[in-house]
Amino acid sequence: MKELQITIVGKVFNANKNKVLILNQTLEEYFKLVKWYLNFNIVSKTKLHNKSYELAKKMFNLNTALIQTARDKAIEILKSFNKVKRKSSKLKLKRIAIRFDERCYQFDKTDNILTPYWLTLRINKEKRISLPIVFGEKQKQRIEEALKNEWKFATVEMVKRDGKWYAHFVLKRTISGTDEPETIVAIDIGEHNLATATKILINNPNKPVQGRFWKGVEIKKTRGLYSHIQRNLMRKKLLKEVKRLGKKVKRKTNYLLHIIVNQIIDYTKQSSKPVIVMEDLTHIREKFDKGRKLNKRFHSLPFRKLQTYIEYKALLNDIPVYYLSKNLVKNTSKTCHRCGHVAQVVGREIKCPNCGLRYNRDLNACINIAHRLMRSMGWGSCEPPKSVNEELGVKPTLNTGNFVL
Repeated sequence: MKELQITIVGKVFNANKNKVLILNQTLEEYFKLVKWYLNFNIVSKTKLHNKSYELAKKMFNLNTALIQTARDKAIEILKSFNKVKRKSSKLKLKRIAIRFDERCYQFDKTDNILTPYWLTLRINKEKRISLPIVFGEKQKQRIEEALKNEWKFATVEMVKRDGKWYAHFVLKRTISGTDEPETIVAIDIGEHNLATATKILINNPNKPVQGRFWKGVEIKKTRGLYSHIQRNLMRKKLLKEVKRLGKKVKRKTNYLLHIIVNQIIDYTKQSSKPVIVMEDLTHIREKFDKGRKLNKRFHSLPFRKLQTYIEYKALLNDIPVYYLSKNLVKNTSKTCHRCGHVAQVVGREIKCPNCGLRYNRDLNACINIAHRLMRSMGWGSCEPPKSVNEELGVKPTLNTGNFVL
């Protein structure tokens, strides 16, 4: 069982001036409240609540639910800041979004043809406003699913951007894994091939099919090009330009990652009852040291973000995702998937002296990852074949496609 969370953005449509004024006043009050909470410098919700809640109700003219969401926001901001702060840095809060939970908002669909969707917000005991919300076609589809109870409405974040108001609806649903999967799609993340995948049929685990590669060439090219430009800007101390360029690189990288992930999900959906398995890459960068040039290339690649996108879009399509811990994925590239011998790896190929197998090292790692998931979950049998011709060098016979992105 896993909980999936998505955010659907709608725009406040032609709200009258009085409602906009109330929203602006609420934002100002909410911003002051979050800053006030931050002054306590407490990251424990219980401790902060006990120390400040009663006082906050007297000082701020807001719904008690809003007072509590402001407390939660302050704790989230402080925790995030503590993770990245430097010795001389100070927390400066520039903007905030108003978080409404189930206790202080209501969302309904009406018979109004022009604006069928209405959001009612409870600000305090005296003030309550209803706002028409419009959505794009894809967003409207998710909202309709939520209204049919396929998703659960969680919180709504009211965001002011460029003088206009937007409603960010957070929707949740629980994904339950299939009891009897039929196909394992194993994905190996790496520097040479950003993603490599192959399929293992649980009832026939010794014949992997449809191996594919995604090299991530455009991502590497983009990051390499802009890092050179950023260095020149840093030398000239043009920090604003560096920041602006960094955001541009992030947007382009995310766009390219989404293209790759969409292809991986389409590839997975072609299988019967699939599950996805990947290596848990937590702390992967901490012990990697292969020299300055290779370190830079390795650390600039968005491995964990790629996995996060794969997991998100897989769950969105009801495809379970598994991660193998570090001890389960040891030597997946070096271990011959056919006989289990830890063999020599030369370049991009594994050569097994025990059974004569010659195989792409990334595809070999994928097969081993799939087999180890099967053993850990007790699915089928993934024993190596009994008959092995040790005299012949066996090459892979997979139907491999090479996607260069």
